[in-house]
Parts: sequence; C-alpha cells; structure tokens
Amino acid sequence: MLAAFAIVALTLGYWGLVRSESLLAREDNPRRILDEQRVRRGTIYDRNGRVLAETVVNPDTGLASREYVSPSVAPVVGYYSLRFGVGGVEAAQDDFLRGVGLLDARQELVRDLLHEPPVGGDVRLTIDLDVQGTAARLLEGQAGAVVVLSVPEGEVLALASAPSFDPNELSDRWDELIADPDAPLLNRATQGLYQPGEILQSVILGAALNSGSVSVDDEWFGPLSASVDNLILPCAGDSLGVETIGDAFIAACPAPFDRMATDLGEDRVLAALRDFGLLSAPALGIPTDAVTEEEVIAADDPGRLAVGQGGLTVSPLQMALVAAAYADHGRMPPVQLIEARRAPDGPWQEVEASGNPRGTLSRASAEAMVELMGRAADEGVASAAAVGQSRVYGHAGLALSGPEATTNAWFIGFMRAGDGRAVAAAVLLENSADVSRASHIGGEVLRSALNAIR
Repeated sequence: MLAAFAIVALTLGYWGLVRSESLLAREDNPRRILDEQRVRRGTIYDRNGRVLAETVVNPDTGLASREYVSPSVAPVVGYYSLRFGVGGVEAAQDDFLRGVGLLDARQELVRDLLHEPPVGGDVRLTIDLDVQGTAARLLEGQAGAVVVLSVPEGEVLALASAPSFDPNELSDRWDELIADPDAPLLNRATQGLYQPGEILQSVILGAALNSGSVSVDDEWFGPLSASVDNLILPCAGDSLGVETIGDAFIAACPAPFDRMATDLGEDRVLAALRDFGLLSAPALGIPTDAVTEEEVIAADDPGRLAVGQGGLTVSPLQMALVAAAYADHGRMPPVQLIEARRAPDGPWQEVEASGNPRGTLSRASAEAMVELMGRAADEGVASAAAVGQSRVYGHAGLALSGPEATTNAWFIGFMRAGDGRAVAAAVLLENSADVSRASHIGGEVLRSALNAIR
C-alpha cells in the first residue's frame, strides 16, 4: 500500500509540477476550452461608441460567447472562435481583449483565489458604422473593396471587402468559407493586390509635373490606347477631343503615360512609387500587403509600369492613401485603425498613429493634379462620382488583370469639408469594366463620410 501511494504521489508530482505547462498546453486539454469560455473578452466599439463585437455570458452555465452586431464590419473586426482561432482586430488586439497583462501579480492571485473569470479590455476603432454599412451595401453582388479615410488624420472610416462573411455563423460555415474560390475570408481592402492600370496615372503625372518634364497643357498627337501583351487597354472615358496631357488624364487614356514614364526613367518612376507608399505595406495593426521594390524592378520597363500593367500591384488601402495625399496638398498621412483602448474599470487611453506624415510632391504640383481631378469628376472619366453639393475630386480607370486578362475598375478621390479636413476613398471592382459604377460608389461613400466627420 505504501509503495502504491508513493507511485501515485510521484506521478501526480511529475504531472502537476514538472510537466504541468506541457499538460496545460495540449490541444485536447478540456480545461483550456473551459478556461477560455470563462474569459470575459472586451468589447469592440466604433468611433461613436456603438458596439461592433461583445461577449455574452450564458446565465445558466456562466460560459461566454462572442456576438457581432453587424456583419458589415467583418473584414475589419474579424472573428473569434475557440475552434478556428482569431482574425482581424480580434487577432491584432487579442491579448488586450483577453486581459493578458492588465493585472499585477497580486491582483492575479486574488482573482484566482476567488475563482473570478478573466476580464479583458475594450477597444475603440476609427471605423464609422454608418460609413462602413454604406460601403458594404454598395458592394453587394460585386467582388471588390472600398476604403475611406479621414484627412489629415488618416483614420480609417470604412474598410469594406466583398464577398464577405458573417462571423456569427463561422462555426457552421467554416468549411464552406475555406473552400469558396471567391475567398470571402480575404480582406481585399488591405491584402488584395491588383494591377493599378490607369488609376496609376495620378502618381505618374504627379511625378512628371513635379520633375518639370511635362505640363498639363502639353499637346499630345500620338495614340491613346496602350498595347499590353497583344491586348488593348483603352481609354476608360470619352477620348474625343483629347489634345493635351491634361485631357488624356481626364479621359484616363494610357498611351501618353507610357511615353511619360520612359522620359522620366526607371529611377524617378520608382522614386515616385516609393514616395506614394506603393512599395511598402501600410502599418495598420491588421495584416496588410504590398509588392516589393525588387519584384517591380525584376518585372518591368518604365513604360509598361506607367500604364499600371507591369509587376506593380497595389491594394485599395494604398490607393486610398494616394487620394488622401492629394486631399492634403501632397502630404500623405499615417493610417490609423485603433483609436483608443481602456482596461477594465479604467479610462479610455488614446492610441497614437504609427508613423509620421510624409511628403509626396510639391504643393504646386499637388494642386495642379487636384485641379485635373476636379475636372475628371466634373466632366470626365469620374463624373459619376458627382453627388450632392460638395465638389468631388477624383480619377477612375481600367486595369487588365490575371492570365485571363479580366478587367477591373478603379476609382480614387476625395471631398473637402471646408474646415481644412477632407475624406478620401478608393474603390476596386473585380471583373468589371464599369468605371461609372466604381465612381458612383466612390461618390456615395465620400458623401456619407463627409457627413460623419462634420
């Protein structure tokens, strides 16, 4: 009997002390699941204090579950699942939302002795639920993405991606979502990389104006469409009456920009892409993506790159920042998604944006581009963006994409509030040649955002 008790004591000591950490870490340990279900995960709010994600406790079992108020914010907020993990803001702020590190050693000991569940902190986003809902509604039935930013703060007001998913149904639909070829779990706004096509004209012409190598009034007598791998990239707008470089921009005609980039040379083209942040992933707090400069250099000559059909691919977030730079006279803001956090029973603590504003062009060059963007939205390729009484400044264009050379439609633009502030947006529609629809979506979300910041 003594020997048996000794064996039991040694076994318990071994697993309880020597191997306790590895035992607790086992995926099949039911205590981990029960402990996780006891966590009172913090609430995620929009900029106006409206709940986006919260924890609901079953009064009978004391176990917690996660609920999401609006599926429209799924690309931003992400999901939390005991079975499938975390994504989006739920992943980026996981430790804080779970309460990790929010208590000192004494408080942790007291909580454990009293068997109190862990309580996480709350997170407030820069997202505006109304603007996000508008963007998601306008994308219904269309694969693509919409990004809306405030200027000069660089706060993300909307980050919509379609098709999307309902995080409340994740457990029931996980296998279906993973197998879906349309990739509803992919955040197209931040991680989708697309050929920029004609929308890159806003960067190339800005760089050429800044270098002094062209003027918007320079005459153009050459072709307007561009040849890309035996395919034709046409003007996205009405090319009748195109006589100058400025006219070519307003109608989104690609051929002049091929010549323009050749005259600029590879070094200055790459410098422009670098200055506008197109060769680096924006620091947002959730996953973002970007092509590397080495990949661009390996794939391109300056002319092909300038028409947006080379090795450069960009995300809608990156192009929204280009629009934001023009809205702020050539100054690109740092981008921000997490506005504030608070520990349990504590005050809100503001979160500073990561990075600093960066210059892109001289103020004079930026203003020359802004005037062209105003004309493009008034009477040119982006005229469908004109909504309400506030003037829209924008550009739209087509891009050929993928081995099957499908067509995508782009819009970028901004609206000013009159007090030095503005809102900027980018719209990407997959498998669509409808630049009017892209522009209309852009105009609608800009108007919604302008109302939100006033």
